[in-house]
Amino acid sequence: MPEPRPTASVARSTAVAVATGLNYGYFGAAMAGAQLFLTPQLRLDTTEQGSLFAVPIVGMILGTLLAGRLVAVLGRKRTLLGMAVGAAVLAAASPLVAHLLWLNATRWLLGLAMGVTSVVVPIFIAESAPTATRGRIAVMHQVATVAGIVGAFLTAYLLAESGQWRIMLGLSAVLSVLVVVLLVPAPETPHGLAVRRDRTAPPAGAVGQPGALRELFGPRYRSVTLFVIVLGALVQLTGISAVGNFSPRIFEGMGYRGSFSLLVLPALVQLAGLVAALCSAVAVDRLGRRATLLTGTAVMAVGHGLLVAAFALESVDGWGTGLGFAGLLLFTMGFNAGLGALVWVYASEGYSDRLRGAGASALLVPNLTANFLLAQFFLGALTGLGGVTTFATLLSITVLTWVFLFLFAPETKDRDLAEIHAYWQNGRRWPDEVMSGSVTR
Repeated sequence: MPEPRPTASVARSTAVAVATGLNYGYFGAAMAGAQLFLTPQLRLDTTEQGSLFAVPIVGMILGTLLAGRLVAVLGRKRTLLGMAVGAAVLAAASPLVAHLLWLNATRWLLGLAMGVTSVVVPIFIAESAPTATRGRIAVMHQVATVAGIVGAFLTAYLLAESGQWRIMLGLSAVLSVLVVVLLVPAPETPHGLAVRRDRTAPPAGAVGQPGALRELFGPRYRSVTLFVIVLGALVQLTGISAVGNFSPRIFEGMGYRGSFSLLVLPALVQLAGLVAALCSAVAVDRLGRRATLLTGTAVMAVGHGLLVAAFALESVDGWGTGLGFAGLLLFTMGFNAGLGALVWVYASEGYSDRLRGAGASALLVPNLTANFLLAQFFLGALTGLGGVTTFATLLSITVLTWVFLFLFAPETKDRDLAEIHAYWQNGRRWPDEVMSGSVTR
């Protein structure tokens, strides 16, 4: 199938990637600021505070399981459009009632919409963007996600004096409307049209179907499936979502006080992550995926090391606060330059058109399961076990992630989708290596 016209494809894919990233990032971070004002008003204990972040993740898990079937029936564009409309309505309704049950119910449904979107956006990018810019546009999605997080923290700070947590949460509806506006004129992807025309093919990779599961773990796709499952879990177990969700509490634990410290400093950390993601967007198609991933993950490990030192030195002449800020800065920058920007590329590139939705779900289900565990229990661990033990554990997992990437992550720079499929199906060897008998990553 010929590549779409580069100019139109790049503009369309970038616009959708940026808009969905902004929406996803803002939704994920809005509660981090709103939680500071919700907690005393609703008298929430540690477990209930964790549920505000954990419940949407349960919805996201279900969304990833449904995404493949929705894509098969509706196509890529209409699935994204339907989720954006639903998210706009739910985001507007969620803060209307100040009750934990209502908040969790609406956020569960919002999580479902975000889960479907998280599966479909990488597919949309992979199928509509030219090969030469696919990696850059995927990174732009992460850039926009971080921009959404920064916007959420700054909004919380601007509204801190009045404590208007309802506005903090409700503004996510505006970003969902932006996604709708950009998607309405966009066409379906060429691959999506081809799959929908093929009425003899089974539904396109709904991961919950036995047939899709058999294919994912069958001889052709077992290698890439195991890779994305392990990678999906490790990405979250490094602690990235916990750091984002509870960064005001982490700063508080290191001795910071006041709205500026608890809301603007997290925004500055995320802004540094945004700069790192932008640098990655420029460099990734030159340096390659593998080098970018390994460098970013190494920086994450250094950041965790500084956080361990920060909590150990918290009461020693202010050293803890300075080291802690530097640690959060480095950890977030490393993630956004590496794993955050590129983790979805492997799942979207490694499968055929029909199984791409199931492949993305295979990454997201373990990713979100790990995310749920951290969302529900991180705050309890931080307050009960202390920062040293908590971040030492996350440091160990980050080092393990680096080793996993070093051993198993291939370099897919300048490779088309057919070559990438052949790599995984040929025992992790590129077609030209099979011909020559050489082996490289």
